[in-house]
Amino acid sequence: MNLCDANLEKICGGKVAAPKYDRKKITAGIVHMGVGNFHRAHQCVFLDDALSLPGQESWGYRGIGLMPGDAQMRDNLKEQDMLYTLWQKGVSSSEVRIIGCHSDFILAPNEPESAVQTLSDASTKIVTLTVTEKGYFVNFSTGKLDTDSPIVTSDIATLKEGKSALKTAAGFLVAACASRKAKGTPGFVVLSCDNVQENGCKARAAVLAMAAEVDAALESWISANVQFPNSMVDRITPATTQEQKDELKEAYGIVDKAPVVCESFLLWVVEDKFPHGRPSWEKSPSGRCIFVDDVVPYELMKLRLLNAVHQALSYPAMLMGYELVHDAMADANISDFLKAYMAAAGTTVPPVKGLDQDEWNTTVIERFSNPAIRDTIYRLNEDATNRIAVALAPCLEEDAVPPGRPLAEVETSAVLLPVACWIRCLVGDSAGVLPSAAKLNRDVKSDTVRGPAEAAWKAAGSSPEGVTEALKFLSAAFGEKVARKTVALSLERQLSVLKIWGIEAALKLASSKPKAKGGYASS
Repeated sequence: MNLCDANLEKICGGKVAAPKYDRKKITAGIVHMGVGNFHRAHQCVFLDDALSLPGQESWGYRGIGLMPGDAQMRDNLKEQDMLYTLWQKGVSSSEVRIIGCHSDFILAPNEPESAVQTLSDASTKIVTLTVTEKGYFVNFSTGKLDTDSPIVTSDIATLKEGKSALKTAAGFLVAACASRKAKGTPGFVVLSCDNVQENGCKARAAVLAMAAEVDAALESWISANVQFPNSMVDRITPATTQEQKDELKEAYGIVDKAPVVCESFLLWVVEDKFPHGRPSWEKSPSGRCIFVDDVVPYELMKLRLLNAVHQALSYPAMLMGYELVHDAMADANISDFLKAYMAAAGTTVPPVKGLDQDEWNTTVIERFSNPAIRDTIYRLNEDATNRIAVALAPCLEEDAVPPGRPLAEVETSAVLLPVACWIRCLVGDSAGVLPSAAKLNRDVKSDTVRGPAEAAWKAAGSSPEGVTEALKFLSAAFGEKVARKTVALSLERQLSVLKIWGIEAALKLASSKPKAKGGYASS
């Protein structure tokens, strides 16, 4: 049965849960930019739960797609009256529910005026974002807007002309703020939900910098009237496969063109800065939403001990020939290394209230090992340069470990192994045939690191040239804070072991652990 309003009552009941509210009574108070699988498995679940509570009817969602490729998602959802199936799969649990919190989907490249109008409408109190790291157009090393990007310069020119044919999230937000300022409409809250440390600060920096290029008075208005809270999001949500769509049809009788399959774990930590009100996300029975004064410690734990662990897993696993995350986790070479990696990276993460680090690490290993999710390593290595730089590389800075020391040598070795494996993947078959699984996903910045990677790989094992080239790679990939002599020495050693002895030897070396009385011993 095709999923739509007309069939909803027939589909739901028994094994499939329906929205617990009357969709006809819901009005939209939130706009989401970047309607993808993660948003629909995370923020939408919290909102769908909130809408079932009294007095929450004005917090429905409208979506905006920023990319031409979002047309397929728009068409699929609109054909289904904006309904979709969420299939939550735990290791020993399975739950299917229909999510109904979205009422509309605007494709911004086709309807830029409608996108600006929706964002500037007085009913829009909150704008949430999942535009990925590269969607901010901010240099994460400097915190500055990337004004060298043609897309950014195009948006600035468009804004100066008072037109709406924009391309970036920041551009649309600036245009909406200009409209609100002109009409005397109050500001709104921009809530970033991307895996970027201090994501609200990054969104604020991008919006204010773009506004400053257009109109200083507008920049001041935004600074005074728009809030940019930080948030930490967490739920593993792979791309939905045709096999899963067929399984949903066979097991539950639902024909859905846009279902989402995700794990059962669900967490959201949000800085409580909502002057115009917000939904009761914290009352969700589906997951845990924590409102705090400072999200940064929670973000740091998640970035270093989940997002970075995905990166740490991906590149060694690819060289081992693995395509699925849970298959890689079944290999003791991989799982033992990840434990060593997390022990090293964990020294850079201060304790946070309400989340125990040892328990967190154990849960991450269990989540990655869940065969029901069938997450792909190829998905995890998309946008590699940005993701490694944001999540993993800061562990290598000189003051990474509170209150301000670098990692120990053996810890540095564990953190650098994924970088060495990434370099080998960048070099490709020119240095010997790689497993078919060792294929890199889209990465718009790969051209900036491929040349230095090839030079570092070629020079590995040659002193001092190998260290020099490793240092150049670190500088190109991660900036001067990471490009330190001691880090380069360790990276050159990792590359040499990988080059001469192979991936299993490199994994065993990087899985070293402390002896009982000081020093370190190989595991």
